[in-house]
Amino acid sequence: MKLYFLLSIIWMGAILSGCKPGTTPVAGSGQDTSIVHKEYYPITGYIKSQLRWLDSVPLAVIKYTTINLRTDTSIIEKKDFNAIAEQLFLPDISVLPLKEQYDEVSFIDASLGTISLTYAARNDTALVRKADVLLNQTNTAVSTIYIEKASQLSGSTVTQKILWTANKSCLVTTITQKTGTPERVTEERYVWDDR
Repeated sequence: MKLYFLLSIIWMGAILSGCKPGTTPVAGSGQDTSIVHKEYYPITGYIKSQLRWLDSVPLAVIKYTTINLRTDTSIIEKKDFNAIAEQLFLPDISVLPLKEQYDEVSFIDASLGTISLTYAARNDTALVRKADVLLNQTNTAVSTIYIEKASQLSGSTVTQKILWTANKSCLVTTITQKTGTPERVTEERYVWDDR
């Protein structure tokens, strides 16, 4: 247990040391080594591990779809949910070259016992505009992951807000806005543990 705690402290220190402002370019390389060598939280890898875990437990995935305040409920096959979830968390902003397009800010809230990692896009054309990872300060386990994506599709602006709650659920809110028409909001909630 002491070894696990020590490794957790070292891991947190490694994350936080990578969050220092300022850059040190390598002489003659023109590369920003603070971004190249900085380790961003592997959100896509974490989601894949959650999907593997979900496949190994005897829990059904229930889908709640709400459009215009009307909710439909269905059971979704795990393989179909896996395909949906993997697409929601792509592209992977923790790897090069995408990593260079995001800034990381970390914050420890001792009163709540959490570590917050926020990734913000440096430009407003990136598909993933923002990502937040909320970790438990004691054991660095993920509590929630929030992703905000925005894109243009057939003359409409489509914004997706995705909230993954570890071991429990995934909420996807899709807002479609076309010029001159009211926005359409679709909420899809996938739940496998509602405790």
